[in-house]
Amino acid sequence: MTDKLDLNPFEIKAEIANIFQKLNGVKDFENYEIHYRKLDSQNDKSVIVKLLFKEINNNGMNKELLKFLLLRYCSHDALVERLWNIIKNNMSSNQSKIFALDLLRDIDTNWTYDECDRYLDNPDELVNSDTKKILNNAIANPEVQIDFLDFLHSLPEKDQIILLQSLGEDYSENELANMVIPVFLSMSDTETGKKALEILGNSKSPLAYHALKNSLNFIDENLIPSVKKNLSILKLSGIREDNSHEFYRNILKDTKPYKFCITYPDGHGNQAVIVSRINEYGRIQFVAIVIDDYKGVRDCFGFNDISQFECNAIIERFYRGQRALELKPGILKSILQNSEKLSGKHMPYEYVCWKNLLADIEPEELNLNCKIHQLSKKDFENILQYDFTDFWFLNSSYSDEFEEFIKILNKTAPEDYEKIIDENLEKVFYDEEYKIWTERILHVSLLKHLAGEETAAQNLYSLYNDKELTREFLKNIIRKSIYEYYFAQNNAEKVSAIEKMWVK
Repeated sequence: MTDKLDLNPFEIKAEIANIFQKLNGVKDFENYEIHYRKLDSQNDKSVIVKLLFKEINNNGMNKELLKFLLLRYCSHDALVERLWNIIKNNMSSNQSKIFALDLLRDIDTNWTYDECDRYLDNPDELVNSDTKKILNNAIANPEVQIDFLDFLHSLPEKDQIILLQSLGEDYSENELANMVIPVFLSMSDTETGKKALEILGNSKSPLAYHALKNSLNFIDENLIPSVKKNLSILKLSGIREDNSHEFYRNILKDTKPYKFCITYPDGHGNQAVIVSRINEYGRIQFVAIVIDDYKGVRDCFGFNDISQFECNAIIERFYRGQRALELKPGILKSILQNSEKLSGKHMPYEYVCWKNLLADIEPEELNLNCKIHQLSKKDFENILQYDFTDFWFLNSSYSDEFEEFIKILNKTAPEDYEKIIDENLEKVFYDEEYKIWTERILHVSLLKHLAGEETAAQNLYSLYNDKELTREFLKNIIRKSIYEYYFAQNNAEKVSAIEKMWVK
C-alpha cells in the first residue's frame, strides 16, 4: 500500500538517506520499487529534487543511484536545464560538472563534446566576473549563500583556502563579509575557518565586526585571542561601532514577520521552529529549524521565495500531529539565541545564513513570572496528562544507560518493574541528564505561560522546584518508556501486564 502522507523537508532528507543506505551496492534500481513509495507519493517533488542536487558533491554518494532518482523525480526539460546551469556556472566544482556531463550525455539529444569543452578548458579558475554578482545576490538571498557554502565544502581544504584567499583579494566590505561569516562561524576550528577569520579582520566591514564580537560568546577559548586580534584590526580600519542592525534592517525593509512558531520538546528535546517573512506581494521567505536541548541548532532548511499557500502547506506538514505555538518574533529569537550558545562551533552553516531573517528583530527577555505552590495529587496527575508528555519517553537506543536498563528489564518479571525502576533511576537520569530534563520542564513551563495556560505554567514551575515530585515524574517517564518498548516489540503478554499495573 502506498503511503500518501506528505513529508516535510527534514523527513524527505531522512528518507533519501534511508534509500541510499538500503540500496548500497545495488545496481538494478528498477527492481526495488518498494523503497521509493514514500517519495513517489509526495505531491510536490521540488523539495526532493532540490535535496538530490545537493548530494552531487557528496563524495560518498552512489552516483548511479543519484542519477536514477533525479531521472525519476525531475522532469526531462527541468533536469536538462539544471544540469547545463551546473556546467556553465564557474562556481561549480569539477566533480559536479563531470556528474552533470555524464548524465546529460544520456538524456540530452543536443549534447556535444565541443560545447561542453568550452566550460571545462580552465577547470582551475574558481572565481571569475560572475562572482561579484553572486556576492551581491547572497546578501538578500540566503539560498545563494548556501549554494556557495555547499560548493566550498565539496573542495579539499587546500582549495577551500585558495578560494577564500581569492575572494579576500578581489572583494571587500559587506559583500565579502556576508559570504565569509558563515564559513568562520561553522568551521571556526579548521584551517579554512581560520582563513575566514583573517579575511573578516581585513574586510573593513561592520558585518564582520558584529559577527566576531558575538562569536566571543560561544567559540572555543583557544580562538578568543585570534578573534580579539581581528576585532582590533577592524577598529584600526575605522570600524568602531556595530551598525550591522541598520544594514540588515535596510535589506529587510520590504518584508515583515509572518509566522513564527515552535513545538513543545519531545522526549529527545527536539523542537521544530518556523521563521517566515512576507513581502508586499504576498511572497514568503520561509525557514524551518530543528533545535534540541543537548546540542542546540541541529538542522535548517529554507525557501527564499514561495507563495503563502505553499508556506502554509509546508507548515501543516511540518507540524503534523504536533501542537505548534505561534510566538512573538522577539521571543522566538531569544530561544534560538540560547540554542546557538549550545551549538557553539558546530552550528550548521545553513542556519548561519538563514538567521539573517531575524536581524532586524530585537530579542525579548524570557520572563517567567510564576510562584511556587505545593502540588496536590490532582495537580501532579494533571501534569502527567499534559499534551506534550505523549512524546516524553525513551526509546531503546536513547542512551547507553537506558540500553543497560533494558537488559535488566528483559530479565525481570513485570511485578518487579517498580523495584528496578527505583534502583536504576539515577543511573538512567545521571547528573547531566537530570539537569537537561529538569531544565526541559522549566522550558515547557515558559511555553505554557506564553500560550496563556497559566495553571499549567504554575504547575510545571512548581514541579521544577520540587525534587521529590520531579523524581516521581521521571519514574513515570521510565514507566511509559517500558510500555512503548514492549509495544514496539509486539510483546502482547508484557503489554497486557503493564496495562494492568499502570494504564488507567
